[in-house]
Amino acid sequence: MTAMPVAEEPRRLRADAARNRQALVDAALRLFATRGLSVTLDDIAAEAGVNVATAYRHFANKHELAADYIRQQFATALAIAEESAAMEDPWEGLTEFFRRTVDLMIANRGLHDVFMPGMASEWLEQLEEQIGSILSDLVARGQRARLVRRDLERGDLGVVVQMLAAVSDIPVADPALLVRRYLELALDGMRPADGRLPGAPPSTEELRAVHTRDRAKAPAPIRQKRTTRPT
Repeated sequence: MTAMPVAEEPRRLRADAARNRQALVDAALRLFATRGLSVTLDDIAAEAGVNVATAYRHFANKHELAADYIRQQFATALAIAEESAAMEDPWEGLTEFFRRTVDLMIANRGLHDVFMPGMASEWLEQLEEQIGSILSDLVARGQRARLVRRDLERGDLGVVVQMLAAVSDIPVADPALLVRRYLELALDGMRPADGRLPGAPPSTEELRAVHTRDRAKAPAPIRQKRTTRPT
C-alpha cells in the first residue's frame, strides 16, 4: 500500500484556510451592503458559516474587511462620476451623476453610512479627493452652457448627497421613491435662477468638524473579545 505524501495534509489545510477566508470576505460584502458598517465580525463569521476564532485568525477586526468593501464602492462611485462628466450635455451629466449615485447608495447600506455624520468621515474625505475635481469641471461646464445656476458650487453637491442619504432613512413603504422625490426637488433648485443662494456651502474643514463632533457624542463602541473556541 502506497503511503500518502506528507505534504498532502498541509496542502489540504491551506485550501481550507483559503476557502474560509473567501467565505468571510463574501459574507462581509453581503452584510455591509444589506445592513451597513455597524455589523460585527461575529455577524460576519455567522454569515460565512465559520466560528469566530477562525474569523480572528484571518482578520484582526471588521475594519479590515470594511476597508476593502468601501474601496470597491468608491471605485464604482468614481466610475459614475467620470462617465457622467463625459456626457456631452452637462445637465444630463449632472442628473446622471446624482441618480446613479443615489441608486448606488440605496443598494449599498455601507456606502450610505459613509455619507452619515459620525460613521466614517475619513472615507468621505477620500471620496471627495477622488471625484472633487471631476464634479467641479462638470458644474463649470453646466454654468458656461447656462444650464446650471451660477452660484452653485462643488461643495453643494456633497451636501445634497448627504441630505438624500438622510431622506433614505425615513421609514416609509418605498424609501427609494421618496429619495427620488427629493432628488427632483434638489435638481430643480440647481437650474438657473434670478436670485442668489444665501450663504455658502460648508468647507471641508467645517464638514470634518461635524463628523468629529458626532463621533465624540456617540457612545463608545463595544470591543469585540477574542474567543478561544476551536475551529
